[in-house]
Amino acid sequence: MPSPHSRATFPTTALQLEAAENLNQIGLLTWEFGQPLVKLSAIACGLLALPESVSLDTLLDLLDPKERPNLQAHWQQVLNGGQRNVVAEFAACLPDGRRRFGANALFERGADGALRCCVVALQDITSHDAMIQALSDSETRLEEAQQIAQFGYWEWDFEQRRAVLSDQAVKMWGLPPDWQADERGLLGLLPADQREWVGQLYAEAFSKRETSLRYEVRKSDAEGNVREFHSLVKIDYGASGKPRRLLATLQDISEVKSYRRQLHSLSFFDTVTGLPNRALFVDRLNQALTDASWHNQQLGLLMLDLDRFKDINDSLGHTAGDALLQQAAQRLQQAMREYDTVARLGGDEFAVLLPEVRHATDMGSIAQKVLSAFARPFDLGGQEVFVTASVGGAFYPADAQDAVQLMQYADAALYHAKSQGRNNFRFYSKELTRQASERLSLESELRKAIEMDELELYYQPKFDLASGVLVGAEALMRWNHPYRGMVPPLSFISMAEDTGLIVPMGAWALRSACAAATTWNAGRRLPLKIAVNLSARQFVGTPFSVTVSEALRSTGCRPEWLELEITESLLLDGRDEILAILQDIAAQGISIALDDFGTGYSALSYLTRFPVDTLKIDRSFIKDLPGDRSSAELVKAIVSLGHSLEMNLVAEGVETREQADHLVGLGCQLVQGYLYGKPVPHGLFSEMVALA
Repeated sequence: MPSPHSRATFPTTALQLEAAENLNQIGLLTWEFGQPLVKLSAIACGLLALPESVSLDTLLDLLDPKERPNLQAHWQQVLNGGQRNVVAEFAACLPDGRRRFGANALFERGADGALRCCVVALQDITSHDAMIQALSDSETRLEEAQQIAQFGYWEWDFEQRRAVLSDQAVKMWGLPPDWQADERGLLGLLPADQREWVGQLYAEAFSKRETSLRYEVRKSDAEGNVREFHSLVKIDYGASGKPRRLLATLQDISEVKSYRRQLHSLSFFDTVTGLPNRALFVDRLNQALTDASWHNQQLGLLMLDLDRFKDINDSLGHTAGDALLQQAAQRLQQAMREYDTVARLGGDEFAVLLPEVRHATDMGSIAQKVLSAFARPFDLGGQEVFVTASVGGAFYPADAQDAVQLMQYADAALYHAKSQGRNNFRFYSKELTRQASERLSLESELRKAIEMDELELYYQPKFDLASGVLVGAEALMRWNHPYRGMVPPLSFISMAEDTGLIVPMGAWALRSACAAATTWNAGRRLPLKIAVNLSARQFVGTPFSVTVSEALRSTGCRPEWLELEITESLLLDGRDEILAILQDIAAQGISIALDDFGTGYSALSYLTRFPVDTLKIDRSFIKDLPGDRSSAELVKAIVSLGHSLEMNLVAEGVETREQADHLVGLGCQLVQGYLYGKPVPHGLFSEMVALA
């Protein structure tokens, strides 16, 4: 009986080999020299999907054709060189797809060196290769992502006193690829003026056992451009409580910071003038009000806008308008004190915050400086233009206690200044608040009036001065309010201009006048010509000639029955589009009259450039005829000019027989005024037409 302490004897070599095969999924192929078949172990059969014995050709058929030459070269080396061990990789095309294998071949030779036997250990490494490729792809994507995000990382090991930087971090800091550093070298990467406070941040974090730290530094690159970097540091402490390792990210945030600054600028500064915008101005006004309340001081607020800015913008174009705003902003800043705030609130509206104003006369003096700053002409692309300003002012605490009311009251004073003839300054009063409220209410009602058909046209007759024959009329807009009654034109026409409502109102007036002309000229031997006033705002946007053509087509009005009156402000327009529109209108057979001639620019070059048929002599020159010598000479010159240019002449505002007789003697052809007839509704003018 064997001793319990004795060891049993087993065929351990075969068992160990089988166990190793199973554990590592290694298949064995055995081939004896001169034999036609190769023997496969059970695992090899499973790996290659082959029986236990196969021919060499069968094995060769499994190989990827592209890899056969490589394996054949290995085999030739074995035959020629007497190698005992060959390691190789190859791909095999199997029923379940393409697989990749690693192989280790051992060769046994006889005493004479002849090849006797070959054993090949075979392992499927497909998943292993895929994992390595996936890891490589992942590292590549991470590197690309870091490059895109300008994101790197660095590590410091306190025990080994060694720093490790990612490739992207090395590039971001502008370091050589083989750079290595100790602790002093790592700190030396920081600009000299920032090392001390960054070192203090780390020391404070270590003393408090903080596990993370954030900070930003600025560093100049090789080209001298300042770059900004953000670091997030994770701190790992050892058992002793001392820091063991730092692992940190490094991100170039220069573009982000730049975008933030741009966003701040867009949010709080005007893009045209560079001045603070409404949001920033209101914020500064609130701060100033708080300071004034705390120190028991006064402050002033000026609101101003540019007189007739819309005429400049509409006639010379938005580029000229922007240039005017920029020059106006510069003049305002030059006129103000260093601690005053000038802002552009929108459009042509500016505001000035005046802290520490002791008395109303002080603010009046400053306002006068503003008006004087606009006395010189503005150069808009080589063309000199005179533009004035209107200014309104309000006080804290006398007028209002908060920013909203103070701005509202200064705005009311501004509107009052404009209504008083522009180019002047007005203080706030309670009466102005009432007027401003009234204007807002009227504006709202005017919008409704367009929808509710409360507008109507009155017609002032126009006569041949020599014969007294009725030749036409001027269409004038009236507002028949359901509660206010007939609203005077001066109360709503300028408002319609400011708000843009004049465009739909003007289109309606044009259609209505064309329809009336069609009615009155039906069967008439001597047709009447109806004149319609135009606004410069109607020449912006959709080509106005299209609007005119549509009005003629829809009403059946003939072009020779229509006359369009423009103002001299349009003559300032240098855009070819305006000239083209007027030429298109004239080409249709519609006559064009220049209204209020003599009160504006009256440049002869403009008269010859634009297709003007008629000059209307302004009533301000007619009212003092025939007694006032200056008026008489001026009217005589205008009539002579009209004759020279072969234009018709219409005298406006004729109220006495003496005025009419004087105009007949000068050779003026047409006339309108209270002497001949006031503006009347459509019905009454129809009766006048029937009797003519």
